[in-house]
Order: sequence, then C-alpha cells, then structure tokens
Amino acid sequence: MRIGIIGGGAVGLLTAAYFSNHYDVTVYTRRQEQAEQLCTHGLTVICGDERTTHRVHAEPFVRETNVDVLFIAVKQYDLTNILKTNMHMLRADAVMFLQNGMGHVSHLPHMPHHHIALAVVEHGALKIDDTTVSHTGVGKTKWSVWRGKKETFSFLYTTDARFPFQYVGDWETMLIEKLMVNVAINPLTALLQVPNGMLVTHAPYRQAMEQLFHEVASIFQIEQRERIWQHIETVCQQTAANRSSMLRDIEAGRMTELDAILGYVIERANERCVPAPISAFLYALMKGKQLEGETER
Repeated sequence: MRIGIIGGGAVGLLTAAYFSNHYDVTVYTRRQEQAEQLCTHGLTVICGDERTTHRVHAEPFVRETNVDVLFIAVKQYDLTNILKTNMHMLRADAVMFLQNGMGHVSHLPHMPHHHIALAVVEHGALKIDDTTVSHTGVGKTKWSVWRGKKETFSFLYTTDARFPFQYVGDWETMLIEKLMVNVAINPLTALLQVPNGMLVTHAPYRQAMEQLFHEVASIFQIEQRERIWQHIETVCQQTAANRSSMLRDIEAGRMTELDAILGYVIERANERCVPAPISAFLYALMKGKQLEGETER
C-alpha cells in the first residue's frame, strides 16, 4: 500500500515514521530542502532513550499525489488554502485529516473522494529539525469516517503499538471534544507563556481555564461536561512540562491556529446568538500577541 502524508511538521513526521515500518510512505513537504534531507538522511524518531531511523520517500507538494491513502497533516491555515486552490492535487482512493479545530469540515462536501475520515491526534510530538521528531508523549489517534467505508481504513491497526488508532462512531462529538481540549489549553498557555501543567497547578490559572471551558461547553451544548473537564485536567497533568503548539508558534513568531480553534468557537456562538465574552476577550488578546510577534520578526 502506498501512503502519502502532506505536511513535514511534528504530526506528519511522526505518522510517516510509524507507517514506514509496514508501508511505502511518501512525505509531501512545503520545502525542497526538507524533502532532500529526508531522502538523504531518513526520518529519525526519538522516544524516551530510543532513537530509530526510518526510510521514507519525500518530495515537495507541487504536483498531484499518487498514493492509495493520503493523510493531510498540515495546520488549519495551510489546509484551507490547499482545499480552496489545490484540491485537484489530492489524488488518492481515501483521505484522512489530522487537524486541530473544525474549520475544514465545511470543505468536505466539495471533495470528490469516496472515502474520507477525520482524526484527532493525542500524541505528544515535537519537531526537532527537518528529519527528526521527538515522540514526547505516547497517546492514541482517534478517528471516524465522514464518508465511505470504515473497512477502507482497516490498515490503521497494523502500526506500531506506540502509535495506536481507536475508532469513534460519532465524528462530530470526537472533533468537538478535541476542540474543547485545544480551546482550554492552547490560547491560555500561549498568552500566559507557561507549560501545560501550570494551568492546573496554579489555582488562578485553573479558575480561568474552567470559566473558559464552561462558556465554550454552553455554546456547543455539551452534556458530559464533568467527563470532558476531567480529561482536560488529565491532559494538562500528563503533558505538564510540554509547551503547547500555540505557545511554540508565538515564541517562534509564526502564525497560530487561533482562528481555527477560538475563532471557530466565536463563529458558532454568533450563529447561535449565544454570548461568548470570555472567548472574545481571550481571542482579542491572542490576536494582539500574534501581531506583536509578527511585528518583531
């Protein structure tokens, strides 16, 4: 089976490495330089004290893909551009999306593919350089079929035990629950410039996160709030030393997924005529933080 992965970031590289043990994998990168480095040196995964190098093919994403299954592992702001301008290049029998946020869902009805799946990645991953990714936290990837047959993705269960997949019947609930985790952790850690664990160990930060959580839960009319809140606390504890992806983006002066995460929440609140003062306030502060970083570059 030929597997293609669009995106040479942490999630794309981690996914490529574990699938490369069983399948023919091609990583489609943004830059020619990264593709050349991956072809020359291979893809190295650091997991604890272990380092393993995997052979993958790589090429820049400048023409049509030619694979059986395509994983799209770019961030939301890049994904929107791909789905609007490069849809014709996504040649595959089946497609799986690996994104934070839910901004891509509105594009799915316009895709020609018969088999489309959505997934949320709960692993900790940190890109060290163009050919190296650190598997900082072993979790699982939850996935669900948006259109097509579940059996098309049966190959998911042949990967390494450290990269397991779990099927979920309700894709919308799966994405919303992941969105809740991202909303609660990413903007606050980025604004406060603290690692994940401080959101639960520092009482004032925990209180702010809880207030934000309940506001967003009301917007999406979530019933099982206690279970999801406990999950968010667990994520913070298990990734206590980690710096969220949004915090790392702010520190590096890069664009963030703020619009795909908190911006999406505010859009839904406006559609449903539900007040979202905490979300709007945090969004404005983070926009300022993001613009500040862009100005300093």
